[in-house]
Amino acid sequence: MLFPILSSFLIINLFDLSIAKKQKQINIKCADLRVGQYRCQHPKIDEKTQEPVGCERHPFLLNGEEEYIDTAPISCYTAPKIICQGGIYNETLDGYIFERRKSCRWTNGKYYRTTLILSLFLGIFGIDRIYLGYYVSGLLKLFTCGFMFVGTLVDFLLIALQVLTPADGSHYIVDYYGPRILWTEFNENRTYLKPQNY
Repeated sequence: MLFPILSSFLIINLFDLSIAKKQKQINIKCADLRVGQYRCQHPKIDEKTQEPVGCERHPFLLNGEEEYIDTAPISCYTAPKIICQGGIYNETLDGYIFERRKSCRWTNGKYYRTTLILSLFLGIFGIDRIYLGYYVSGLLKLFTCGFMFVGTLVDFLLIALQVLTPADGSHYIVDYYGPRILWTEFNENRTYLKPQNY
């Protein structure tokens, strides 16, 4: 008599656990998946800006100051047998296709090489500062001979090190594998760079 009661109790508990496990899997959002549960395609690179296609600047408030975050969409797909919300099921992949945002460098048309050449040859006249949008300091450099040549040298170094960037807060247009200043990051986005063609 005790054996049938215990076996029925065990079957009911296993059935309840399987339902809870299925519900837990269904409630996972595709954006919350961990590395290894999905793969992303390489982003398509815009030939004009040398950044991923669709790179946009999104403003937000942080401690009362307006900050920006630059992101671009990339297409990702889950590993087989992983169920998530917010994606479209694809039978050939046996997984879900969804979109993630990848960090990028929003540009507004200012070329790094052009700025560097202007600073080297015409920096004494403040043309580099005017090109970047710093009109007042550009005119000051013009009337003071580049701050007595010291300002010209300092500006050239700041531009070469990409410390002095355009006035609107954008980044320079630099070749995708060009001399970019990148912070070292340890996340899944750093693994999706465009493969270099030799």
